[in-house]
Formats: sequence, structure tokens, C-alpha cells
Amino acid sequence: MRVPIESSEAADYARYQLCKLAAAATVDIRAAPGSEDGSLWGSGFLVAPEWVLTCAHVFVHPDGWRRGTAPGELIGVVVGGRTVPGRVEYSMPSPDSTAARMGRDPEVRDETFAEAVMQVGPDLALVRLLPLRAERAVAGAPGGEARYGLPYAALSGGRPGAQPGAQPGALPGARPGAQPVPDRTHPARPPAGSEPVWLGDRYDDFLDQAVLLSAHGRAGAGSGEDVDAALLSAEFAGRNGQQILLGTPTPIRRGASGGPVLHLGRGEVVGVVKARYRSGTGGGTAVSLDELHALSPEHLLPGAAGLGPEPYRELMRLHDAWHWHRHHGIDDERTSWTDLQRALGPARFGAWGALDRLSALWRLADLPAPRDPEVVERLVHQVLDIQGRPLGARRLRDWRDGHGLLHRQAAPERALRDMLLYLKLVAREAAADIGAGADAGEGAGARTAVESLEAWVAERAGELPPRQRQEIRAVRRAPVSVLVTFDKLPFLDPAAGSVPRYNWTVRRGYGKGEWEHVALDQSYAGGSFEEAEAQVLQALAPQLLGADAEAQTRVRLEVALPEERQAHPTYRWELPASGRATAARPPAGTVRPVVHRDAARAGPEPEPLWRDRWRRMSRAPRQRLVRAAPPGWGRGAGDGGVPVFCHALGDGSGRAAVVGQLLDEGTAVALWRAGGHQGEECGEDCAAYHEELAALLADGAGTVVRDLPERLHEVRREALEAGRGCAADVILLYDDADDTIGAGG
Repeated sequence: MRVPIESSEAADYARYQLCKLAAAATVDIRAAPGSEDGSLWGSGFLVAPEWVLTCAHVFVHPDGWRRGTAPGELIGVVVGGRTVPGRVEYSMPSPDSTAARMGRDPEVRDETFAEAVMQVGPDLALVRLLPLRAERAVAGAPGGEARYGLPYAALSGGRPGAQPGAQPGALPGARPGAQPVPDRTHPARPPAGSEPVWLGDRYDDFLDQAVLLSAHGRAGAGSGEDVDAALLSAEFAGRNGQQILLGTPTPIRRGASGGPVLHLGRGEVVGVVKARYRSGTGGGTAVSLDELHALSPEHLLPGAAGLGPEPYRELMRLHDAWHWHRHHGIDDERTSWTDLQRALGPARFGAWGALDRLSALWRLADLPAPRDPEVVERLVHQVLDIQGRPLGARRLRDWRDGHGLLHRQAAPERALRDMLLYLKLVAREAAADIGAGADAGEGAGARTAVESLEAWVAERAGELPPRQRQEIRAVRRAPVSVLVTFDKLPFLDPAAGSVPRYNWTVRRGYGKGEWEHVALDQSYAGGSFEEAEAQVLQALAPQLLGADAEAQTRVRLEVALPEERQAHPTYRWELPASGRATAARPPAGTVRPVVHRDAARAGPEPEPLWRDRWRRMSRAPRQRLVRAAPPGWGRGAGDGGVPVFCHALGDGSGRAAVVGQLLDEGTAVALWRAGGHQGEECGEDCAAYHEELAALLADGAGTVVRDLPERLHEVRREALEAGRGCAADVILLYDDADDTIGAGG
């Protein structure tokens, strides 16, 4: 259905300003700077910093021969009022496949070939703008490499031109105190006086009545000047397969191919101008942006650097990151695309607005890609409660695509609920993927991105009615661990000869201090440690198997013990591998990571010393194993230093006080042997033990502290299965201060 365009002075002004932004982003495509060929090839428009989208047929000469696509060949792009060099990096379809798809001899090129190319879809191309060397951004700015008169912030480089007092990572020109901008999400600024268009993510069968066609072939292209000469109003007239049919009051001018089709009702670009009708009357065709989803490495031209293994996802990430930082980070008098989109219509309570979309897409861009595109469609079905009903032919390749589909499908009165529920489900899926084997280096950043999305959803859900708020809260991540806590009771049993008594609990862990009680000792008097342990083993197996099934991986087993029991070999607990009565009972340490925690750290917040030691250690770039021996017992290990004991600790060794002292000093991570030696002096095998353990745990992914549980599990499994090896009897204290076990264990 067609939605009437809001008619008001503010909305009319916003549409005019959007036209100016679209005109400023639209460029002319020509031969390379300095070429004798001064003819206009076509148009294009910025979709991300350094990237221009256009039509692939722009790079076919009217006589049928390719131009601008040979390896190393440059083209000219008129942007920001000047001609800069560019390189065609992607062509859809690729030049080599065009002739084959047309059934033509690739060696025969003529006017009929050029005409036939127009019929091969999807007819899209991406051009990378190249840097201009030795230019200065502004008077007095540092020299060196620049991009179109603006400093270039490399992916891992510094920020030329940053203002004094600006936070690290802030965009050049940002006011002091502005929100930091990670360099990795903002590799470059677009040419001066222009910025990327906003690419729509809603692809309907019907567009609103008023669609603006922005085309070029005018003086000052890409500068935002002479806007009226760049614009031609149009109406949606239908579809023909991949193409949008447009009706215009006058003929589309030559050179318009590759320009953007701007949807005035939404304030976003929805298509790429393809061709005008040959009859000379008004109207023509455009390529739907939906076709950009097909972008893949097979469309990369020889010699081009490209956007990596997932070019569509990376292009959208750059696009969304740019617009978020453009709206939030630059302190000047210019309005952003989001400002103008918000002005197009009145805000409605509970509606999903332009600012919500901007914030959501920016956060989605930092998440790991879906492990399977079908996951995205499944989540959309779940949100809309329409399992089994097709939602359209478009393949959903990324989290962003699910957002766009919901934008189309969700009822206005449920838009906020549907979007937030979708985002919460996405966060849960992403967290499960990270736990199921993400690379450790990337895992930390991915976990931060998930937590940022969850926090924003929780804050935004405050606007929902109570029932919908609870629906959002009820979506929880898959468990990441199962925690067993042994609590020593504060009284002794005289009848048992003053033997300590223990209670126990079993909980599922969801990260960040979120726990769910699933089993507990309900007796008042508790029991001996051996009795409590036997009860735990009965209750633990079904909880671990259930958590494994929900998480689709083996979750970590965490055991919180009093200090005198920290040397107990819980990794040798024999637990059934399935629910079968005759299931095998392998040692827990061969099946999953097993770590110890301090049962006495049960407050709602971590004590400052423990929190500080944990965070400095967990953020260290590399872990180091530090041999711990009397009298220092591993003190002063420094950031990333993990004390390793070969002495016996606890369990009657007389050294329980050493463990208690380490915990009092805030130690969060340490390693010791379940069967360490009793004497103060180390034996001949101790040096070999420490060297072998250090080599094993530093191998592969075990280079940072957060990798230790998984890495120790790997080497322990090998040692236990082989019946030998130094890792067979190692216990890992791993007490995460960012995931406290809380009171009432």
C-alpha cells in the first residue's frame, strides 16, 4: 500500500534538504584525470567513505568495448567539485561472465553488444576512490597522505587534525567530550562537502507516490551546488523482475545512469537509475538496492583489494558506522540524514523512529555475522509469530536484513516491541555463537558488542507497556556455565567430632553475574564434604546436559570452594555423557572446561582489589605463567602474570593459609597441582613441569588469560586420555570479577 507523504512546512523543508544531501553525494564518472576523453560516462553516488555505487554498464563504451575495468586501470570521479582518481573494484555481473550469460562471442564487440549488456542483471558496480597524496586538510594541518582535502584516518592509524581536548577516537572536528569513534569502524571521511547517502533497508513491492530521481551531467557534480539541475521528480510505475519502473514528466537526461533514486517519503535511497525509455518520452528503469545483497567475492575484479570475504556485510558496516558517527560525532551546523528523516513526519509514542534505526544498525554492524542466513529469517518469524509463512524471495544474509524486513512487516503500533524483541533475540544468537568457538582475539570485541546491544535494548524497552517490557526481559542468552557452590556452614556438629558441614547449590550462569538456581541442598544441618559432593554429582549431570543442549556446546563447569578445599580434583568427577542408564562416565575435565572459584567471594559487588587484579590481568595482551614458590608464592607477577604452584595446597597440606592469603590479595587466576609435593624444596622434576606446562598453555589460542579455561581443557583432555602429562592434575582458579557469583550461593 502507498503511504501518503507528510505535508507540512517542516517536512517540505526536510525533503528539500535531503535532495541537497543526495545531490552532494552524486558524482560524475569519466575517464581518468588527464585523459583526452572528456565525455561523461554516467553517474554514481557515495554509499560509504571511499565507495561509489553505480551501474556496471557505465563501464561499457557505446561501441561495445569495456572501459575502466582492466587491472590497474583508473577512472575519473567528479566529486566535491573536482576530478579524483578511482578504481572499479566490483562488477555485478563480472565482465568475464557477461558475454557468456548473453550467449555472445566475447571477441565480437559492437553497438549491439553494448545494448545487450543493458539486459544483463543486476547491473551494479562499486568504485573505490583513491587517495590524493601530499595534500593538506586545512591551513596549518599536518601534511602527508590525505583524502580529497581531508585527513585520512587509517584503520589502525592515528587521527590527523584532532582537536585538543577531544577524546581518543573522536572524529576530526568533534567537540571536546564527544563520544569516541573506534578507528576500525571509520576508516576514512568522504570527500569535502559531501557524504554518503542513506541506503534504505526496506524493499517493498510498492513505493510511495513521490520518488525523486537524482541524476547528474552538470557542472560542479558532487559539490551540492545547482541542486535543481540534478533532480527530476518521478513516480513508481511498477516492477519488471529486478528493475523498478519509473514515470517522469520529462525524459531522463543522458549520463543519469548510476545515479540514486531517492524515496521522499522515507528519506532514503531505494534504487540506482539504469536507463531511460528509448521512445524519448518520460520515464525509465532503475535497479532495486535489493540486488546489492548478491555482492560477493566472485564480483571482485582482478587486482582489486576489495572488501574482504563478505563484501556486502562490510560495505553496510562502513555505511552504518559512518552515519552513526556523522550524526553523533561532528559538531557543526550541518544536519544529518537522520535529522531530516526525523523531520519527515510526526513522532508517535512507541514508534520505531529514525534515531532508533540508526542506533540499532550501528550496533548490529559490530556483531559477528549470522552462522547461517536462515537464522535471521527464523528470528523474524518468531517476532511476528508467523512460522512457516514466506516473507518474500529476498535472501536474508545479515542481521541488518532482518531489521529491514521487520521495518516492512511490523504493524506501526507494535513496531517498537517487534524491533526490540528482534534485537534481543539477535544478541542471544550472537552470544551463543561466540561461546561456541569464536576466535579468542575477536571474541572479546564481539562480547562487548553483544553487551552494548543488550544494554541499549534494555534502556529503550522502558518506553514499552509492562507486558511487552517483560516479554523483552524474558529473552535470555543461552547458558555459558553451570556453577556448583560448596558453602561451609558457620557451626560445627559436636556429634561428628567438630567436622565442618557443607551446603551446596547448582546454578546456571548466563554471564555478567546473572544466575538461575536449578538445584540445592535443602537440609538445615548440611553434611560432610564427601556427603555434599555425592549429592552434587547426583544433581549435576542433568543440569549440565540441559545447559549443553540449550547452548549447543559444552558449557563450562565452575566449582566455588572454600579455600581449604581448593586443591580438590573436581576435574576428575565422573559424570554421565548422556541421559542413558548405561552412558559412559568420562572425567569432567575431558569433556568440558572445569575451573575453581572462591566460595567466600559472595558479595553483590566484587571487592576493589579483586576487581582491579582481574581486569588488569584479563586485559593484558598476553598471559605469562610465573613460577610460585616460598616465600613470595607468586606475588608481584604483574599484569598478565599467572602464578603456578607445584607445591601441595589445601587438603591437609598445611598450606591452606597460602591460598587464603592469595585470595585476600585479590588473586583471580592461578594454577596448582592436585597432587603437589609437600616439602618446601622443589624436586628435580619441578623445573621440567613448569617448562612443559608453560609451553602447552602458551601454544595456539592460549595467549591471553581469557583463553586459559578452554586451552587447559584441551591439554588436560589429551593428558588424561593418554594417562600421562603435566596437565593431567592441574587445577585452574579462574574467578571472573565481572561475573560475580553473588550472595546466597
